[in-house]
Amino acid sequence: AHVEMMGLIGMGNNPMVGATVAVAVAIEESLSK
Repeated sequence: AHVEMMGLIGMGNNPMVGATVAVAVAIEESLSK
């Protein structure tokens, strides 16, 4: 959840970084399940 919030904050400051973080988190979650 903390990482997801960082992604949302990053999306506000830098859309590219925020989107990259969000995608990375989604991939990690899908792989861990």
